[in-house]
Formats: sequence, structure tokens, C-alpha cells
Amino acid sequence: MKFAILGMGKIGHSMTAYLMGRGHQVTVWDRQASKRTIISNQGITITGVLEGLFRPEVASSIPDVIQGAEVIIVATTASGHRPIAEMLAGHLKKGQIILICNGNWGVYEFRQVLGNELVEKHVDVLETGGMHLMTDSEKTGVCRLKRIKDALTVSSFPKDHIDVDLARIHDVFPQFKAVSTPLMTSLNASNPVLHGPIGLFEFSTIENGGDYFFYKEGATHHVVAYIERIDKERLAVMQALGLKGQSCLDIVNAAWQTHEDNLYDAIHLNYPTSKGPKSVEYRFFTEDVPFGLAPICKLGKLLGVSTPYTDTLVDMYSKILDRDFFAESPILNINEVKALC
Repeated sequence: MKFAILGMGKIGHSMTAYLMGRGHQVTVWDRQASKRTIISNQGITITGVLEGLFRPEVASSIPDVIQGAEVIIVATTASGHRPIAEMLAGHLKKGQIILICNGNWGVYEFRQVLGNELVEKHVDVLETGGMHLMTDSEKTGVCRLKRIKDALTVSSFPKDHIDVDLARIHDVFPQFKAVSTPLMTSLNASNPVLHGPIGLFEFSTIENGGDYFFYKEGATHHVVAYIERIDKERLAVMQALGLKGQSCLDIVNAAWQTHEDNLYDAIHLNYPTSKGPKSVEYRFFTEDVPFGLAPICKLGKLLGVSTPYTDTLVDMYSKILDRDFFAESPILNINEVKALC
């Protein structure tokens, strides 16, 4: 198959190697010309679970990168989803699949931006409920693939196309498991619930650039208790939408095929060596707070569900980083949200 990858951060790097290692044709693009130049000249060197040097085609524009692509993979942070959708407008080809890794309201925003074009060109938009490639990358052109998840949820728009869409890409992504609606992948995700509390209580270590284990050292019993409280609020919001969500414990167990009976043990078993960020300008905060946690608060207000622990967390991050994460989060219209149920 021919793939286009938009965004060459660490996920774009590892996804390129993952696909090329399976014999697929890959063309990549990044908004930063400097990244495009390095990858064009040096390729991508990957170590860990997968090793080798991979040289993808590098395109300088959105129309060029998606030309002839059967699957367009969006590997930007969540704040890049709407701008990417706007750049794709008018350039999509009939029957293409757009795969957003990971979701964080990606399908919702692509549908808002591209609307009729998706329908007229029979373009389906998929989003994952997390990342199936666990990757580190310290500089452009080099990355380390640590682990590949055993299972990852995926949804689509139109939602009744999910089985056909996954059949098209099953040989490439056998880990993907269908769920009924994009609300399940955007709301039924463990990353924001885990990263938000741990990151806040590790904030000084992160700001000082410390070398530490994010989960092993940060997920203390009291922090895990806070995680469980915001997880209950997330599940209550989902229930108000008529959705049956999974607890954070169940999501972690499913991703790694483990069977721990409490969240503390599940976190420490499955993420024993994951290092934490060394800067507060990191997606745990700039993505997971506005696109993972703030929507829970917004939906809670729209649906009459109390979310005091999540509200406090988002408010604290907004005050500490001097940013309005509620304003940066997706514009949620309750009728549009319910239309995806």
C-alpha cells in the first residue's frame, strides 16, 4: 500500500519505519522545512524493536505528499489536527482513508472542517484511542521503538464503515480493534487521565529537566487515587452520552494483555522504564490537557455532570503555564457530539 505521513515527530518517525519495514511505500511531510531536509538527506535510523535505516520519499507540500496515497496518516499533535484538515481541503481523492494517531477529537474536528468533501469523495476518517508505537526520539532522523502495543481501539466516520476500513488495513495494523463511535476513542482513552495528574505532581522535576521514571516514580498511591477520581468523572460523562466506557485500569490491561486487579500495579508493571519529559512544553500538557481533559469538563457542563477533580486539574495547568486550556480545547457543540453517538 502507499501511505502518506503528515507530521514527522517521534510518531511520524517510528510509523515510517514500521510501514517501510513491512514493504509499504511511504511519503512524508512536515511543516518544518529543516526536518524535511534532514530526513531527505539522512533518512530515518531506528533502533529497538525494529532496527534499520529507512529512506522515505519527502514531499514539500500537502498536495504532493497525499498524491496517490491510499492511507493518509496524521501524526501531528492534537493542536495540529484542525490546521491539517484545512490544508487538506480540496485536495483529497476519492476513496482515501485518513488515519489520525491518536484521536483526541480528530474525527470531530476533521468532520467540522471537511464536511461535505468527505461525503462527496467517499473519504473515511479514522482515529485511534492512543499510540500503538511506544517511541523515543531526541533528534530528527533518529528514533528508538521501545514497544508495540498488542491492542488499540479505532473508530471511524462514517461510524458504520469501521469494519470495512479495518479490513483494508488489517495486514498493516492487526492490533487495531473497532469501537462503535469516535466518542469512544476520544473519551475512552487513558493517556490524559494518566499523564495529567502524574505530570502536575512531577512538575518541578520536569521543569528542572530531571532524569527520572515518569510512572515508576510519579505514580504514587495518592497520585493514582487522584487518577481514579478523574477517571470516574470521565466515565460519568460518557454514561450521560449513553456510552459505556472502560476504566483506565481496563484500558491499560487491554493494551498490554495483562490482568492486574488494581491501577497502581497495572501502571508499575506495564510502564517500569518509561522516562518522563524534561520540558513543560510537551504533549502530556500541551495536548492531553486541552484535548483530553478539558473536553471532559466542557461536556460535563453541557450534560449536567459534575467534574470537580478534572476542573481543578485543568485550571491548575492553565494557571501554572499561563494558558487558557479551556479556550484551546475543541469547540464542542452538543448536537454535533451527539450526532457521533
